[in-house]
Amino acid sequence: MKRITVSALALTMATAGFAAADTHLTDQRTYSGIVSPEVSQNTLRAEAMIDADIYTLERAYDENEWFDTNYYGAVDTDWEEIGEVEDIVVSRDGRIVGLVAEIGGWLDIGDEDVIIDMNDVRIVGDDLGDIAFVTRLSEEQLESRQEVDEAWGW
Repeated sequence: MKRITVSALALTMATAGFAAADTHLTDQRTYSGIVSPEVSQNTLRAEAMIDADIYTLERAYDENEWFDTNYYGAVDTDWEEIGEVEDIVVSRDGRIVGLVAEIGGWLDIGDEDVIIDMNDVRIVGDDLGDIAFVTRLSEEQLESRQEVDEAWGW
């Protein structure tokens, strides 16, 4: 009788596990390795972000408009290019928390790597996969930040 009870319990647990796995695999919101047109339109690969240009608004902006805007479709002609993405900062729980941006300098001389919090940047892109970023911070504000050391992080 004990073997039957243990076997029944194991069968019940296995069935529940398969059901959970099946739900996880068919749930598009979890991005569990399934690449469909819906998923690919709402995600970015790191390789598309690295070396992307960073622009500044270089103007007064409405704080409410900034927080209500998730992304921009194209680079505005009034924006100034101030750098590019060098790296992506990810928290231990897997969230992107910032970008390491190469700011200032000329021909890689005198530039600085600083972190821009994701709350201070918006993605600029189109359906072709070409992306850039825009920040509400000025180049001067970013240059005044502490520089990120190459060995930072680990």
